[in-house]
This record gives sequence, structure tokens and C-alpha cells, in this order.
Amino acid sequence: KTVVLKHVMMQMAEYSAKVRIVYVNCWHMGTRFGILGEVARNVGYLSPMKGAAVEDVIRRMAEIIKRRNIFVVVVLDEMDRLVASGHGDVLYDLSRMNEVYGVKLSVVGVVNEIETLTALDPRIRSSVINKDVEFKAYDVPTLKEILMERAKKAFRAYDPDAVGVCAAYAFKFGGDARMGISLLLSAGRIAEKKGLQKLDVKCVEEAAAQKSYYSKIEKAEVVLGEAEKRIVGLLEERGEMKSGDLYKCLPDMNERTIRNYLNKLGESGIIEIIEGAGQGRSRIIRLKNSKGKK
Repeated sequence: KTVVLKHVMMQMAEYSAKVRIVYVNCWHMGTRFGILGEVARNVGYLSPMKGAAVEDVIRRMAEIIKRRNIFVVVVLDEMDRLVASGHGDVLYDLSRMNEVYGVKLSVVGVVNEIETLTALDPRIRSSVINKDVEFKAYDVPTLKEILMERAKKAFRAYDPDAVGVCAAYAFKFGGDARMGISLLLSAGRIAEKKGLQKLDVKCVEEAAAQKSYYSKIEKAEVVLGEAEKRIVGLLEERGEMKSGDLYKCLPDMNERTIRNYLNKLGESGIIEIIEGAGQGRSRIIRLKNSKGKK
């Protein structure tokens, strides 16, 4: 989604010098004033914003945009975080610049799960959501094509069937190409460690067995959402985590929501949850059959 959007924005900027693209990753800058400040800098509003009222900042930005006769496109990547952290009001701020001041400004939001937007205030949702463009999960042939391109660049020799198996596992993981690439990388390392001349299906199967959640997903026929994928990715990277540490790594979700996701993953047999004892009772979370990392 991000790559496609950046490509389109680049084409727009090349088409006309009047277009100003403001790209914001809401994981890195996810507050109302932070986003307004980024828009302000990009349109040429250089006055200090500290202590300024939001309405004054918006009015001054609108004056600059109209005076320069420019068209502003604000791209909010990972907008889920913006909404989940309670800073969705900035969407209303930006939409009002069109309605109140008549400036040429559009907002494009990138979300992983469209359901996230239901948390927005109805007046905000109705003012900013005019059209949805859905990027559906990759199917197996498309995943295989993507992974085949990676395999051509990464390996001197490989069995095409091995790439197909990676694609099948990735499809089971909700059509996420990143998971297929991760599995392909692990299989390549196994082939290298064994001194094989080419990557084969056995290497992929061995890599998948090491990533125990793949086999669990396959047996349970579970389709994971973006939040569950993030949790599994964190556990794969760190081996095991205390529940408190996991909560800190997911600041855009509250603890109750994370616990619900953990319970679902536990019921599916993808993770195991070891209840703590004593004061605090911090739980240990890890992938099923994982020994953890020290």
C-alpha cells in the first residue's frame, strides 16, 4: 500500500509544481500538533507553533495555501495508530480547511484494518471518508511471483517448488508476502549451513518447522489479522516476552485488546502463555514449542 501510494504521489508531484505532498508516518509522528506542524512546514508556515492555538495555525496555513495557489495532499501512513491513540481530531482539522477556508487540500489515509476507522467520531468519519481503495491479500500465484523475484536475486540455484511452498505458507498467514520472504530467508540459511548446492523443498519445510506457528496455522486453518501478525512477529524476533514488555511494544492498543488477541492465538495453538506467580503476576508469552531467547 505504501509503495503504491508513494509512486502515485511522486507522479502527481512531477505532473505539476503546484502539488505539495506531505507524507507522515503516524508511528513516528502520531499527534495532532505533530501532524499539523509537518503540514505547516511543508506549505511554508515558518512561524513558531509553540503556544499557538490550533485554530490560529489552521487559519494561517489556509492563508498561505490560498496565496500560493497550491494543492496539498496529506498522506497519513499507518493511520490506525493515529486513531487508536486518540488523535483522530486532526482529520477533522484538515477536512475543515476545505470547508471553512476553501483551500485545495486532500487527505489520504493508509490503514491495515478498515474496521479501525469505526472508532472515529461519526462527524469526523463522515467528513473525511469519501472513497475506499482496498488492497486484498495476495493469492498463492501472486505470492509465488513475488517470492520468485526475490529468489532470483538471492540464490544461485533453487528449486521452484521450494518457492511455491513458501508462497503456500505465506497464504496461510493471511497472504502476507513479508512472512513468505522471512521463511525464504530462513530456508536459504539452512541450505547454506548444510552446504547444499541449491535451495530445496526440504529446507523450506525445515524452516517452517522451526517457525512453529506456520504449522499451527496450517493445521488450524487460522487467518491472522494485522494485530496478531505483529504479536507473532515480535515473539519470533525475541523468542519470549513478559506480558508487560509486550504491552509496551504495542502502544497503539490497550491491554485488554492485546489480551484478547493473545487468547485467540493461544486457543489456536500458535502461542503459549505461562502464568506468572507472586506479586505482579507477569505472564510469559512465547511461540508454541519455542525455547525462547536469552
